[in-house]
Amino acid sequence: MKNRLVIIKLGGSVITFKNKPLTANYKVIKNISKILSKQEIPIIIVHGGGSYGHYWSVKWDMHTKPQKYHPRGISIVHSSMSILNNIIIDALFNQGLNPYGISPFSFFINGKLNSNKILELKKMTEHNIIPVTYGDAVYRKNNNYSILSGDVLMTILSKALNPSKIIFALNVDGLYNNMNEKKIIKEIKFEKNNTYNNKSTKINLTNNLNVHDVTGGIKRKVEEATKIAGTGKDVIFINGLDSTQIQKALQDEGFKGTIFKGKKYR
Repeated sequence: MKNRLVIIKLGGSVITFKNKPLTANYKVIKNISKILSKQEIPIIIVHGGGSYGHYWSVKWDMHTKPQKYHPRGISIVHSSMSILNNIIIDALFNQGLNPYGISPFSFFINGKLNSNKILELKKMTEHNIIPVTYGDAVYRKNNNYSILSGDVLMTILSKALNPSKIIFALNVDGLYNNMNEKKIIKEIKFEKNNTYNNKSTKINLTNNLNVHDVTGGIKRKVEEATKIAGTGKDVIFINGLDSTQIQKALQDEGFKGTIFKGKKYR
């Protein structure tokens, strides 16, 4: 039987107002929850930090590199992410779904990823539970912590769980060939030398994508999408601010966005 599992990343710029510290976008979260309540497929949700986790990680100078960061910073980043996770959990629950918040720290043992813990997420979905995990400040070892981004989590989960669909919900319609004209690149195939090929048009990553935050912004999303596509799976970028695009992507109904084609198509 074909694996029907879908993994969706809700970007921090979708579920929060990134220019307003500690401010969730309740309307968008509710709209997405309504769309997901109409689906009859197993789903795992990953979400970013937006104006919660990113806000505090910048304040306390915390990054993706494991270090002995200030304990106050570690605590407040984790606390803020737990608050945002609960906001999403409540919205999903209010739409009749059965969400289950999970700290990514539970995926690690002695500072290393534990594949068995990740495989348990899929088992949970088989009993009508929606695991909801998130980027966070994660303990590694020897009192070192690091920021584990939701984008990196998407790669970790996608490789381990082999989902049928991988969706990144952004605050834009996809990737653009021309930033001024906002012309969407519908399909991308990864090539060497850090370039992306759309038929005869090559887009240089460093020149075309210049949005940045603690976890790498859109650049990191493209990098992680490329890693996933390298394993043979398609990755979809859509605008999560328009919840109908999520529904269309889930149902293969001609959504507006960008597809990173899996390596099997090369």
